[in-house]
Amino acid sequence: MRIKCPIIVALSLMLGTISTAWAQEDSYILKRQLFKVPLTSINISPDGLFLLSGFEDGSFRLLDPHSFEVKLEVLDAHYKAVNAMDMSPKMDFILTAGHSSIKLWDRSGKHLFDWNDHATTIWNAEISSDGQWAVSSAMNKTFLLWDVNNNALVERMRGHEDVCIAVCISPDSRLIASGGYDLTVRIWDLETRQVISQLHGPSQDIYDVEFSPDGNLLAACSKDKSTRIYGLKEEKLLHLLNGHSDLVMEAEFSPDGNYLVTGSADQSIILWDVLTGERIHQFLDNDATVMDLVFHQNGQSFYSISYAGDLTRWEVDPEIFVLKYYEDPYREELAADPIFETKRKGESKKDYQNRMAKAAVKKSEIIARYYDQYLSERAK
Repeated sequence: MRIKCPIIVALSLMLGTISTAWAQEDSYILKRQLFKVPLTSINISPDGLFLLSGFEDGSFRLLDPHSFEVKLEVLDAHYKAVNAMDMSPKMDFILTAGHSSIKLWDRSGKHLFDWNDHATTIWNAEISSDGQWAVSSAMNKTFLLWDVNNNALVERMRGHEDVCIAVCISPDSRLIASGGYDLTVRIWDLETRQVISQLHGPSQDIYDVEFSPDGNLLAACSKDKSTRIYGLKEEKLLHLLNGHSDLVMEAEFSPDGNYLVTGSADQSIILWDVLTGERIHQFLDNDATVMDLVFHQNGQSFYSISYAGDLTRWEVDPEIFVLKYYEDPYREELAADPIFETKRKGESKKDYQNRMAKAAVKKSEIIARYYDQYLSERAK
C-alpha cells in the first residue's frame, strides 16, 4: 500500500540481513508467516475479509486475514514488485501498482484495464473512499490524479520541488496530502487541484503521509527518524513523535483515530497515543525493516510486513495499556494472589494445570478492570 523508494529498498534489503536478536516477553503476535518471496505491500479490503498482499516477484494475493490462507493468487501481474494495492469501496475491483503501470482486476483476478501514464516506478497508489478518484506517485516531482469511473488520467499534480512519493486522499474525498524530498507536506483541494496549505518540519525526506479517520489530522513520516502529527484546521504541528532510531517508513491510524502505529528501518513498530503524542508500546519482535502497516477494521489488531519475508498480525492487547499506565499496582495484585504462584511443592501436574487455567481467567479479569479504568480516564 505504501512507499518503497529505490534507496529505501536497497537499505532495507541490507538491514534485513542483520538480525538484532530483539525479543520481548510479550510480543503480542497473533500470527506470523514467512514467505520465500518478500511481500512489498499490504492493504485490507473495505469489509475486512481479505488481506491484499503484493509481492516482490510481481504477483499479488488475497489472503484470509486470520489464517493467511490464499483466496486468490495472480502470478506475473507486474513486471516487477507490486508496490501498492487497494480495493474499491464497492469491492468490485482491485488496483495494483508495480513498475510503471497501474492495473485493475476484477474479484476473480481477471485483468480489466491498464493505466500507463507513469514513466518511472510507482511507489504508492490508493482509491478515494467514494470510489471516484485515485492518486499515485512515482520517482518524480509530480503525482497523478485519476478518474476511476472513466479510467482516465485527470491531472499531473505539480507543486513539489523535489521527488514526491507520499500521497493520500482524505476520508471525505475532498483533500489530497502529498510529501516528498523537498521537506514539505502540501494539502490540495481535490476539486480545484490547487495547493491550499503547506506544512513544514521534517528535516529529511518524507516517506509517508496519512489522514486520520475523521480527516482532522495528518501524520507524516520521515527519514529524520520522526513522525509528525499536524492539526489541519490549525495548520500547525501538534505532536513530534520521536522514538525510532532509524528512518520511519510508514504510519497508520487506528480505525477510531485514537492511536497511530509507525514502522521503521530500526526493525520496530511503535504504538502512539494520538491525543497526547505519548509512546504506549514498542513492538520489537522483528528481524528486518518494517515496510508496511495496516489496521484491521476492528481496531484490535494490525498487520505488518518486513524484508525478512514475514507477514505478521499483531494484537493491540489491553494488557499493553495496563502495563503502560498501571504496571506497579497490576503486578503487585498478581504477586499478592496465591493463584499465580509457580508450581508448588508436592502439587500434581493436573492440579497445577487446573490452577493455571483458573489463574488465566482471573488475570484476564484483572486486565479488563484496569483497561476499563484506562478508557474511563482517557475519556475525561
